[in-house]
Amino acid sequence: MKKIKVFLIIFIFNFLFLSNNILNASSNFYIVAKVDNEIITNVDIINEINYLTALNNDLKNIDKNSLVNLAKNSLIREKIQKNEINKNSSNKVDDKILKNLIENYYKRINLKNLNEFEKYLSTYNINLNDVKEKIKIEILWNQIVFFKYNNLLNINIDELKKKIDKNKNKNNEITKYLLSEILFSINSEENFEKKDNEIKKKIMENGFKTAANIYSISSTAKFGGRIGLMDEKQLSPRILKEIKQIKVGEITNTLDVPSGFLILKLEDKIVEKFEKDLKKELENLVRFETDRQLNQFSIIYFNKLKLNSKITYE
Repeated sequence: MKKIKVFLIIFIFNFLFLSNNILNASSNFYIVAKVDNEIITNVDIINEINYLTALNNDLKNIDKNSLVNLAKNSLIREKIQKNEINKNSSNKVDDKILKNLIENYYKRINLKNLNEFEKYLSTYNINLNDVKEKIKIEILWNQIVFFKYNNLLNINIDELKKKIDKNKNKNNEITKYLLSEILFSINSEENFEKKDNEIKKKIMENGFKTAANIYSISSTAKFGGRIGLMDEKQLSPRILKEIKQIKVGEITNTLDVPSGFLILKLEDKIVEKFEKDLKKELENLVRFETDRQLNQFSIIYFNKLKLNSKITYE
């Protein structure tokens, strides 16, 4: 408890220092950037910094300029998604889906219930309703991506069945890997080797979670790249081979994947006993493969929208 109080005091001082840098003496409110007709203000930047830091405390260790740029890019992404959402007639969110995602959020930061989550957010001057609005944008965006691309999904049931057969274990054991990811892309003006080295340097200096927040284009970025536990059947042979070559705490080589470039960190490795249920295993693999492909489509679609958006900086 004492450590938590000390951290909060340090954070408040850091936040006040940062606020003074962002808010100048002549004005308490000014425009930082515009996305089409949507504005981003200095107050929005401060609120986003609080939000991102609440989800990943490691961000308190990065320099102020990087933190401001991270918040700015996060808000630009949100504005682009929101603009696209507003073009669609149906913006309803299922309450059960919203509840499940909120639960997923607070469990990822090791909180037990919604009440704890709300109290935790208040220490960062964040309102739970504001977080709900952010999650709603995430849900509505995913709905748009699904309806736009679901007919392009390519789920090969026979191949997934072969994968299950290939990984059968007579001892009814399965190896699971706790993984974090950094998925990044490069534009026409960037050099792969330079950016790859830059990311790995940031990992060395500030840790994998912070580097994921700054560089990753995956939806896991806000949680420091944490994917969670994945069993070996969910991983492609190429990725599994890379993971088996590293120890817990190490990162893989940078892999060229359809949606960009991928760096994985092996957080932990466990072997579990399981009851064989081939139907359930197949359902899990189908769900995982569907999510993987939709995530790729999501990145492609967002990049297209960003290219066609008018983004200006004040």
